[in-house]
Amino acid sequence: MQNATALLLLLLHSAAGSLTTLKDDAQFEAEVVQDPVVWGVLFTSKTRDDDAKSKAMLQAAHGLAAGLGHLMRWGRADIQDCKAFASEFNVRTRMVPRVLLFSSRARMADVIRLEGEPTEEALEAAVRAALGDQVSDEAKWMKTTLAIGGKEDL
Repeated sequence: MQNATALLLLLLHSAAGSLTTLKDDAQFEAEVVQDPVVWGVLFTSKTRDDDAKSKAMLQAAHGLAAGLGHLMRWGRADIQDCKAFASEFNVRTRMVPRVLLFSSRARMADVIRLEGEPTEEALEAAVRAALGDQVSDEAKWMKTTLAIGGKEDL
């Protein structure tokens, strides 16, 4: 019985998700861009880690990674460690902390803007608003694939 309880706790913990630290551009490409599941990435800067807004946004991202981890993935990327992607998505030091939502298989991302204080609830509401009817709470949120051309009545 103890083994079954331990296994259940392990499964629940792994299903909850966590904030993945993206250490370099290669890991960012492999885990975020190539993954078919929706990703939220918090871009930060080591020079601003002590800033109150950065701390609040990091706390909100950790909470959302745990709360929505069964539906989508969350990561944290320092703009110095992931320079190519910070540049590609126009994230500068003066702009951090900044959350980008990767919800398409195309190389594009939506900037998640928050009104007021960065809280877990505000961040979740902004993410859900950005995704619209693309998602449900029954299955992992998958990135959309953009189709160009083809029959309109398919």
